[in-house]
Amino acid sequence: MSQAWLDYQQAPPLWLPLAHMLAAPCWLLTTAALLAMLPDGAPSRFLPEVLALTHALALGVLGNAMLGSLWQLLAVTAGVPIPHPRRLLLACFLPLQAGCALLVAGFHQGLSPLWLQAGTALLTPALLTPALFGLRGLLRSPARDAGSRGLRLALCALAVAACLGAALVLLLGGRVALPLGPLLDNHVLWAALGWLWLLVLSVARTVISMFLVTPPPATGRLSRETLLFGLLCLSSAALIWGAPVAVDSLLTALGLFVLWQGLRQLNALGRSQRRADPLRRGWQACLIWMTAAAPCALAARLLPLSESPPMLAGWLWLGGFGLGAVLAMQGKILPFLAWLDLKQRGLPRRQLPATHELLGEAAHRRLLSLHGVWVGCGLAWIIGGYRLPLYAATLGLGLYWAGLAAALLRRYLAGRLALA
Repeated sequence: MSQAWLDYQQAPPLWLPLAHMLAAPCWLLTTAALLAMLPDGAPSRFLPEVLALTHALALGVLGNAMLGSLWQLLAVTAGVPIPHPRRLLLACFLPLQAGCALLVAGFHQGLSPLWLQAGTALLTPALLTPALFGLRGLLRSPARDAGSRGLRLALCALAVAACLGAALVLLLGGRVALPLGPLLDNHVLWAALGWLWLLVLSVARTVISMFLVTPPPATGRLSRETLLFGLLCLSSAALIWGAPVAVDSLLTALGLFVLWQGLRQLNALGRSQRRADPLRRGWQACLIWMTAAAPCALAARLLPLSESPPMLAGWLWLGGFGLGAVLAMQGKILPFLAWLDLKQRGLPRRQLPATHELLGEAAHRRLLSLHGVWVGCGLAWIIGGYRLPLYAATLGLGLYWAGLAAALLRRYLAGRLALA
């Protein structure tokens, strides 16, 4: 089994991943504005305002952070060169922001077909561009390690999720006649378990093992990423063909797989050699939210008329696991990228700031603590209808995250000035 290499000379210009990573906290602040406009009471997952909130979190916050990490992963860990970064910025970053804004506005205005279709027209190529670029590069890359294979599968899932989302918008606008239920379930599966989880698993293979010194995940003929992708394909086919027994069995298998992976990774964290590192605490919390989402998703299948289980599953997965993984890993990735850029530009060692000077561990711990409070306020909103605490927590988390990013950028620019 070939191992992943780290070729920092192939890293893209810092501004390409940084643009996405700085946009993510701005979108979190946008979700605070959306929360302020929500009606009081317990939410419903199909309420237009809740759909707007969901897509702002999934595309604006998580999508930006994930794509920012993707450019770095492709180049450094998978050997995929990025020869035209400005073209990618124009083809991916800018349409992603505009398309997400239009889509969120369309949902918020009661599923307005015009706004939704305008947003989809920008979002579909913005998401397919990194998917197709990455797949083409990975097929040509000599990297054949488990992390690179996981990246390939994650990019396939991104392409499928984007196309399914576009089909849903066309369906809501009356332009195509397709069954809504299977299409919606497939979109959720490929976006949440395919794109989000597969990418996080691929990132974790490098980030968690390198920074926390944990045992590397087992790699055999059938990796966890390959098994997950296979289950997703079977579940998708069963949903399309309308086989309820097969659908229930396969979705149960997916839920048990989530639980199994969560427990295995929690066990690996127990053997970490850096127990005081905030990344360890943040990754532990992510895994707990992830394992808690699985029984909620299964309960949603058993209680289709109840609103709480699907809302809880979605919140724990996107807000707890997804955003938690982003915040935990960005506390390591973002300062490391800034430090690496200064080092490669030739800043003398005596002037080169350490990564913990760019983003301190105490600040990272406070960020993760605020995220824990935010997830708790979200649970109170779903169960008890308490919206204002979640609004305040979202505002606090977004402002603190944006402040940390601005402080890191300021320290990085000070290094650039010293170099000049």
